[in-house]
Amino acid sequence: MGFFFSNLHVRKTSDFSTDDFRAVLAEILRRQGFSSASSPEDADLSLSIYDGGETWISVCADGVDFYTEQSIRGICRPLSDQMAADVLTISCFDSDCLLLNLINTHSGTDAWAKVGKYPGLRIRSKPAKWHSLIEDVSKFKALLSKPYTFAEDSLEAIEPLLGLAHWQGRFCEELLSEERFAGKIQTFYYSLPETARKAEPPRLTIPCFDRMPCKMGESRIIRAANTGGRSTGLAVAFSGSYVEKEEIQFHDVQLEYAFDRTPRPTIPLRLEKTQTQDGQWIFYAEIPQFQIPSGVKEGLPARRAMDEEFKRSFGLRFTPEGNARKRLDITLHFIPLKNPAGQCAWCVWLYSGNKRKFVEEFNETWRAIQAPGVELLNIDELDLS
Repeated sequence: MGFFFSNLHVRKTSDFSTDDFRAVLAEILRRQGFSSASSPEDADLSLSIYDGGETWISVCADGVDFYTEQSIRGICRPLSDQMAADVLTISCFDSDCLLLNLINTHSGTDAWAKVGKYPGLRIRSKPAKWHSLIEDVSKFKALLSKPYTFAEDSLEAIEPLLGLAHWQGRFCEELLSEERFAGKIQTFYYSLPETARKAEPPRLTIPCFDRMPCKMGESRIIRAANTGGRSTGLAVAFSGSYVEKEEIQFHDVQLEYAFDRTPRPTIPLRLEKTQTQDGQWIFYAEIPQFQIPSGVKEGLPARRAMDEEFKRSFGLRFTPEGNARKRLDITLHFIPLKNPAGQCAWCVWLYSGNKRKFVEEFNETWRAIQAPGVELLNIDELDLS
């Protein structure tokens, strides 16, 4: 597992002090709906500011990726505009790629530079646009194109060109306690107001839709999350053509929750075969006292919102046994007891429209990737009716 981080740096000028910077940043956050919080427990966002007396003031924040369009538009550009200063962001992706962005709204600078590459990151590196900050652009270009075992290692040579102190470019939460930063960091906490979501009924969703088919005898977990208000009481159900004659059964069934805890707490479940009012056979279980967490607050930075959603998720772990020809029929339902209409369902071919199209798409995708250990699907071995 490589290194991930994202930080922001503002180049000092004679026209503003560190206190001015803090005030401007606080006002930018206030306009986005944040207000000061007194403790980490009450905070939706923690923000650490490092000022060691060097050329740049540095910022890192939990859950904020400063390279995103949301952060560039909402934080980086307003900072540069109000302080008439250079704003530099540095982001690392799994130690495979280092991405730098320089913004100065007064000079019209918006320059990108990149070391390595990362899937889905299509920003082009243009070292020549960095001439306002870097004197030796040729050296900068050469350093960007060198091979590195870890992309962040490039900072050792790049930091001096940028006017950053050694290790300042790696400023992130994981390093806050290191001696080099001792006494030079202030951390501030911010919160967002509670929304009307508390009064809303629960509405469940599958936040990360898994398109890998179940295998007989292999444990599987499907995760759900709430986008509505907090509620009590959850039911789970398996439906499909296999239920009536019990051609597939489920073992080791348990609900897992509090995904930020290790180990996760679990609730073992016993499924009962039952018939719905419309005559459909299902395997069903209820957890009437289960507390369904409310949805994530609106307005959180994207990464923080994803982290919060994961923490509040709950999932059903199960092991299917039986007729492998019918495994594409496995459909799992998560049902909030106080709002059955807010239920969600997982079926592996749901977004393909039908089983045959799903098999074709699955095989085409994994044939192109050539991932080891992934078996292609054989239409003749599956019930596509």
